Amino acid sequence: MKCIIDTDPGADDVLALIMALNSPELEILALTTVEGNARLEHTTANALRLLAYMGRSDIPVYEGESMPLEGEFHHAYEVHGTDGLTVRLPDTEVVPADGNAVDFIIETALASPGEVTLFALGPLTNVARALIREERLKDALKRVYVMGGTGGSSGNVTPYAEFNIYDDPHASNVVFGSGAPVTLLGLNITRQTSIARDDENWFTGETPGERLAARILENWFELGQGERRRFSMHDPVTIMASLRPELIRTQAATLTVETKGEHVGEITADYANGGSVDVAVEVGSEEALAFMRGLLRG
Repeated sequence: MKCIIDTDPGADDVLALIMALNSPELEILALTTVEGNARLEHTTANALRLLAYMGRSDIPVYEGESMPLEGEFHHAYEVHGTDGLTVRLPDTEVVPADGNAVDFIIETALASPGEVTLFALGPLTNVARALIREERLKDALKRVYVMGGTGGSSGNVTPYAEFNIYDDPHASNVVFGSGAPVTLLGLNITRQTSIARDDENWFTGETPGERLAARILENWFELGQGERRRFSMHDPVTIMASLRPELIRTQAATLTVETKGEHVGEITADYANGGSVDVAVEVGSEEALAFMRGLLRG
């Protein structure tokens, strides 16, 4: 599966990227970075350092947007740690590829219509700008897997909103309303695929990817000073859903996102009339976690 991964690493982003890098089923054409969990300079550096650590600096990194469609980004350093990660990856001399993330997404998808899958692990700014700039993109992309929304459960930024959607609600409306085929995986699914602090099966660290994942998870729990009991596999779920779609059940819907007021970032879903967004409503939790653990081990 040819794919582009749009990302804002981020602890759970890195776990998703390790899974993708370890998967023989995915051909990663590039990483594209966006501001979100951390400032763009940090998310881009984290992407480059991760690829170097995993021995995959052959995969280019294209830098994307540092401002949402409107307003400013909110960051999550208190959740993910200094520079956006709970670990400091080794420095690398590799630099971002020439060009812009938005242009790369457009050009790559149009060059191979129907063949490129896009994973959106952060705010949807890059994806929205690409869809605005090129109307043919919605039909050229094979599918867009989005980690975002609450799925009807409580939010993780406000009672109504999940972080990625909250950080650029205008971009979310563009993507969901574009007609592009989207699979949306929200907090209702990611909270069902979470790791308990005392689950030692996740901390064996036998391969480079698994060792890094173990360090990230251990430090993430420590950063919470005893208050964090479970780590939700937010972004890794998108990789799992693309490779093992039988483990999730979706329902087609038309989505709108609130862009102002107390409920900013809240998604309203109309299931009665269907739509281009397949919203994940159920997941086989045990099977999904086992699959994700296997990919992290490599």
